[in-house]
Amino acid sequence: MEIDAPESPDLGTEIKDILQLAAKEPQHSVQHRNILGTIANFFLGQGALQAVNTITALFLVHMLSVEAYAQFGLAYGFQTTANNLMDLGFASTIIPLVGDRFEDHVLVGKYVRAASRLRTQAFLILAPITVVGFFMIGHKHHWNWGLQVLLVSAVLLALYSSGNVACYSAPFILYRRLKEFYAPQTLLGLARLLGCGILQILGALNAWTAAALAALNVTTISKVLAKGSGRLVKWTNGETRSIEQEIIHYGLPAMPAIILAAFQSQISLLLISIFGGTVNIAQVAALGRITQLFMVLQTFNMVIIEPYIARLSRERLLKTYVGLVTLASICFVPVVVFSFTYPTAILWILGSKYKGLQDVVGWLVLSSCINYVAGLAYIMNRARRWVFWSGTILEIVLLLGVQILFIALVGVRTTRDAILLSLASSFCYVAAHGYVGIYGFLKGPRVRRAESAHSH
Repeated sequence: MEIDAPESPDLGTEIKDILQLAAKEPQHSVQHRNILGTIANFFLGQGALQAVNTITALFLVHMLSVEAYAQFGLAYGFQTTANNLMDLGFASTIIPLVGDRFEDHVLVGKYVRAASRLRTQAFLILAPITVVGFFMIGHKHHWNWGLQVLLVSAVLLALYSSGNVACYSAPFILYRRLKEFYAPQTLLGLARLLGCGILQILGALNAWTAAALAALNVTTISKVLAKGSGRLVKWTNGETRSIEQEIIHYGLPAMPAIILAAFQSQISLLLISIFGGTVNIAQVAALGRITQLFMVLQTFNMVIIEPYIARLSRERLLKTYVGLVTLASICFVPVVVFSFTYPTAILWILGSKYKGLQDVVGWLVLSSCINYVAGLAYIMNRARRWVFWSGTILEIVLLLGVQILFIALVGVRTTRDAILLSLASSFCYVAAHGYVGIYGFLKGPRVRRAESAHSH
């Protein structure tokens, strides 16, 4: 059975008590203000960062030609896929494995360094594969070799730097230093947006210059976060091999699903780039900017929900788990209804070049909402170290079965086909992560905290 974490009040109860007891309970008032302050800092910080990134993404959608955006979108899709492959869950293990030992700054530093080393090793293996795959698709669409070299160079630079961003973000989240985490990223995002604007004025904004600015942005952020992490944890020169082995052991059952999910995150774009045309690539990539609006909620899961669930007592876990999933599902109902009723209002943000996609917007938003609920369950499962081979096998079998059947019966030749494939896949994620949640409540975590502590 699972070892209980220290007693921790329910998240919804805490927020309610802030309003009721702040004037009566000075000690509770301080605790509740800290929690509310953390949540407020997240929404201010992530909201500002997401706003800047969304404006930049929509600026590129409007300013780049359909062909140029197809080239940029494919580069971004390759970067996203390769980045997920390169991580293999290494960076995401830091918070669950540290758990309630976050006050040990030396230990946290060891986990960050170990995860970073593993990601770097994965990059050296995957970089050549990324280059070959990108050139193959670029050649199919008859893009010139010079452009392909520039695009793939930007992809590789962003890939390497994103590994550091993922690993060095963990200390900021563990210690709730969200202002220090979001402020530099937002400022650098504004600098990138300004750079895109200047290039547009000069007539030099195209697929590869946009990709280069994005890569430079990620690289600079990685440097800033690495320096900031040094003030939050203690770096040591000791051997991290045992921790690397622990990270691999913890994440091993999930790795096959992570590898599959790396492709699934961009499956519609990858398939349409093979079976469809350049216009379809641009449409699918542009529609992806709409789903980016869900990013602030997905990040909320990782920054706020995951560390909270990781420390939550088992007695309060079931109520919180079911409550959060139910709340998210209910809140998304009006969003889905609006997207089917007024698709033109949503497409307005993409501009006139993509106004003919009214028939797919509702399905796109429905798919995104279902994926969010599944992702929320996944984050909570991961926080409790519920990582099981059976869950991974179920996820892979469901996804491959549904997608092979869809491709055989329907095909992926149009933008609508690509979106409906994503919708069908989203139900597989709900089923798989729901199963893992139920199994986790019954069995407890695969890696016990006592065993982890003993290994050190």
